[in-house]
Amino acid sequence: MGLAVLVLSRMVARFVAIETHTRIAAAVHTVLSTVAVTLAIASLPLGVLMAISWLLKRSGRRSSPSAVTIGRRQVFEAGAGMTLFGATGAMLGWGIVRGRHEFQLTEVTVAVPGLPRGLEGYVIAHISDIHAGILVDESQLDAGLALVRRARPDLIAVTGDLVDDDVRFAPLVARKLSALDPRDGIVGCLGNHDYYAGARSVERVMKNAGIHLLVDEGRVVRGADGGGFAVLGVDDLASRWHGRKGPQLDRAMSTVPADLPRVLLSHQPVTVDRWAGRVALQLSGHTHGGQINPGSVLNPIFEYVAGSYRVGGTTLYVSRGFGTVGPPARVGAAPEVTRIVLRGA
Repeated sequence: MGLAVLVLSRMVARFVAIETHTRIAAAVHTVLSTVAVTLAIASLPLGVLMAISWLLKRSGRRSSPSAVTIGRRQVFEAGAGMTLFGATGAMLGWGIVRGRHEFQLTEVTVAVPGLPRGLEGYVIAHISDIHAGILVDESQLDAGLALVRRARPDLIAVTGDLVDDDVRFAPLVARKLSALDPRDGIVGCLGNHDYYAGARSVERVMKNAGIHLLVDEGRVVRGADGGGFAVLGVDDLASRWHGRKGPQLDRAMSTVPADLPRVLLSHQPVTVDRWAGRVALQLSGHTHGGQINPGSVLNPIFEYVAGSYRVGGTTLYVSRGFGTVGPPARVGAAPEVTRIVLRGA
């Protein structure tokens, strides 16, 4: 029963989050996600408790009923319930106090057909879902960006949700990112929360800081090194609700030479199904790795949660991102910076 409710709630949450993209939808998605994870966490121990309770009742029926037997069973059930409640609370408390600050630097090597020999070992620092705002302040941003410096990237790619829902935090993000100053600059794409905050304002602030958000467009990286490669960015699915047309890969591809290897920035990983095989690598975020995902309980529910996937000739990498949405906690889904190393294939 718990698993069925979990699956249904996640299906509804996925539809609401991906197909509507409004502030109300985001709130509904947060509530449903929290309910689903709570059910997933509680289902196994609750099942064990129900089994033990059933055994105690059978034992009580076989022996002469007594107030002592009933009293013991009630004490056991109450104690077990309190233990479960306390353990869940402790887990979420850890996720708030520690889990959301435990940044990790992950290295992933990706084979890119046609990559020029001179770009063998090229490094992209992939960051996503910063969600700068009340819950992700300057100190947390500094902690994550310190790992970007350690990655020593040639290029930094930011796959959306730079701010949470307040565009006033965009200058902070722009200032911190531009201070990193990698050799080949900083590129990015928009996410649904950037639209909640005001996408055009976010674009303007980033552009003024020298950060190019690619909205259905591309640019050539290291063209002098054997032709280089193309980095493309597409608009977010949420743009359809804000006067734009949604992601347009064909338009982005038309802005760069057709024979170059392609790396695509697209905030939501589900978009890979639209164009699998047309780009060598897609970098995405959006999922937060489930955010509250102990034991990877959400991984069988979502098609793309976190890490590397191979989809029809395209390598997809989904970042767990920096910040949080809804409960300011992370359990089983540590915030990350990804060091993407490109190799020829």
